[in-house]
Amino acid sequence: MGCYKYMEELWRHKQSDALRFLLRVRAWEYRQRNRITKLSRPTRTDKAHRLGYKSKQGYVVVRCAVRRGGRKRQNHRGMVWGKPKHQGINHLKFERNLQSVAEEK
Repeated sequence: MGCYKYMEELWRHKQSDALRFLLRVRAWEYRQRNRITKLSRPTRTDKAHRLGYKSKQGYVVVRCAVRRGGRKRQNHRGMVWGKPKHQGINHLKFERNLQSVAEEK
């Protein structure tokens, strides 16, 4: 079994002990680093090559941290005037997806 086939098989079983440990260590490591980090190579080279990545000049790989969860409307003390339909503060959804927010950063 080649290297890429082995990596693909490993990523298919996300509940395995090896991958769970690897993801837990990586999550801790990502939290210690800066929000935006330039990488020397992609984390998953097999997936990157499938998406068109080539390791040559002109390709830049960057990891960007994005805050998860819903959007909270900024209101002074949570006071909203007007009709009850427009008084939502907590259960609002952000218009753009997280990938577009990361690319903008």
